[in-house]
Amino acid sequence: MKRTGLILGLTLLAACSAQTTEPANETGAATVPGPVVQFDPDRLAAIADVFATEHGMMNLCGDDVPVRLTLFMAELGASTTPPELVASLTAANDAKIEELRVAEKEYICTPEMFESREANSMAAQDEWNKMRGAE
Repeated sequence: MKRTGLILGLTLLAACSAQTTEPANETGAATVPGPVVQFDPDRLAAIADVFATEHGMMNLCGDDVPVRLTLFMAELGASTTPPELVASLTAANDAKIEELRVAEKEYICTPEMFESREANSMAAQDEWNKMRGAE
């Protein structure tokens, strides 16, 4: 029984590609397959880091803070993502935001950093959209 739980846990965390299932109806015949999305924790951490960096940078520079991080974390919290993973990502986000809160503005609030931030955030948003099948 422990082995089955371990295998199930690893399977849930191992891939982020959509896979299909074939549930049976009351007659035992397979129905139309539906997608089952599994999220890769490393990819989620990378996306969260980009959004937390954006959040912290925009907060430091006095600009409107985008809602990407907030929406991303809310969607993760509402999904089947394990709560301990969501908590771990939240802690990492808070640490990144705090790191940027005390950073030197002259090094962070530059046109080059804003361009990089926007490109990275858009790429992370695209990755998240693909992972959750929103595209």
